[in-house]
Amino acid sequence: MGAEAAHRAILVTPAAPRGGPDDARGGRLYDDWRAEKGLAESFVPDASNTRKLDGKGGPNDNGTLDDGNGRPIANNGHDYRLKNLFGWDLRGAEGIYGATFQRKSYVLKHNLLTDTRSAAELEAWLARGDESLPAFGEVLDETDLDDLVAYLMKTRDGELARPASIFNLDPRAPQHYVLATGGDPKRGRERYAISCADCHGEDGRNMTIDQTQSLGALSRANAYEVWFKMLNGQPGTDMRRQILDPSGAEQEQAILDVLAALCDRSLFPPMAGADDVRDGDPRCAAYLK
Repeated sequence: MGAEAAHRAILVTPAAPRGGPDDARGGRLYDDWRAEKGLAESFVPDASNTRKLDGKGGPNDNGTLDDGNGRPIANNGHDYRLKNLFGWDLRGAEGIYGATFQRKSYVLKHNLLTDTRSAAELEAWLARGDESLPAFGEVLDETDLDDLVAYLMKTRDGELARPASIFNLDPRAPQHYVLATGGDPKRGRERYAISCADCHGEDGRNMTIDQTQSLGALSRANAYEVWFKMLNGQPGTDMRRQILDPSGAEQEQAILDVLAALCDRSLFPPMAGADDVRDGDPRCAAYLK
């Protein structure tokens, strides 16, 4: 066995067999695999503001992952998170993180929603990496990759909610998106009461985000992120998928309804003294109150 093959062999031991891939968990791994797998302490990404490879853990014991040729990839801000490499909308440089919109320097060109490869081909690519994609097989086991690819495939094929049905990209808007039309705030309030209020409170100010932001304020400013967590849950926490509708179209409608409801600043106010979107902010479109 050569040096590279030996290096690839010291991967995480696959978990015990299950009934099948968990696509919601796959979404959480896409969001933040370190948090979802409980590796936040053992894998600390190489610092993006230094030239030295100075992180902790991983195959090179310095907080890096290798590319497809076995060379360490320095962290330039992506922190080895797939959501940073491909964006919250999975469209890579064609999407919200691309040069036309938020201009993230680390976003990759590949659009996961127009990819035509099979599940097996995608899994092999993600495991081994390429010249710019980290070899995630160094930190994700077979079960993790199965879950991740199940999420990507089901989103690509419309079995799960797709971002383009929830928000439109707009270079003129703050954060470069605007919620899609067709949301029903009344239905959204009803759904919120069932799916969200127990944890976030009736007005979205319980279980705050970073102890500073209410759920309403976050949704009005960053709905392109909130939709993802509604669908898949929050990595490394008890929050699991909250949108359980059986089809992708039904999920899209439910998510858009809730986001439309959260655009009401009176019913879902910010935390005391915190900033919020102003009158006329285009992100909530006609839903803003």
